[in-house]
Amino acid sequence: MPTCLAAILRVVRVLLGYGKHLDVTLPDRAEHPRFPTLAAGFGTHDMRRILGHVQRGILRAMMLQRFLLARAAQGRDIEPTPRPEPAEPQDIEAYEIKLRPPAEPIDKLRRRRRINPDDPVHFSMPTLKELESQIRRRSVGRTISEICLDLGIAPSTCDGGFWNDIYRMLTYFGGNFEHVFGVQERRKESFQKERNKLPDTWAFDWRDRPKQAVRDLLGYLVGESPPRGPPIPELLSAL
Repeated sequence: MPTCLAAILRVVRVLLGYGKHLDVTLPDRAEHPRFPTLAAGFGTHDMRRILGHVQRGILRAMMLQRFLLARAAQGRDIEPTPRPEPAEPQDIEAYEIKLRPPAEPIDKLRRRRRINPDDPVHFSMPTLKELESQIRRRSVGRTISEICLDLGIAPSTCDGGFWNDIYRMLTYFGGNFEHVFGVQERRKESFQKERNKLPDTWAFDWRDRPKQAVRDLLGYLVGESPPRGPPIPELLSAL
């Protein structure tokens, strides 16, 4: 197995296993007192929306795994993305004098709306053919970032070592960690707005001991050894 492919496949398999665990476990966890901690990573309490993202993340992970295994069978590794080097003085000067395109009319700028992929209006479930095409065109890091966002992956859901693995995948294989972090922050804000409308629904603050909350809810953190069976009912009903 080529070295880089082996590392990427390990991360993808962990994400795929976690996604399948969410798909099976979450439908019965909406009333669990620690559910908001996990839901914050999706930006909503709405279970249908959450499961839609989870199922899309599972499909992305399955298609990426298939793509990586096909490359491995051919002995074709994936090289890390070269890190940007400091610009040369002449390059900086050429950039500064480059002519800018004419500005768009103000009324056209006002009509343009920024699409929020987390808005339920803009959610879409690609076909397998579309997913395969996306994975072939895009960098591995970008696809992994999309899987992480679909599965609500955040530092609070991960073992520390595995979160570092995700950071490395995005850094060295064409992902954008700043984009992932920005989406996570926007989702937390959206989630808090929903929660402000339902102040008495849950007794616990979703920001309190998040890692322990995820363990109570799902039985493990991403990167830890998953439970062999479903979470213990006595543990889930505790608190």
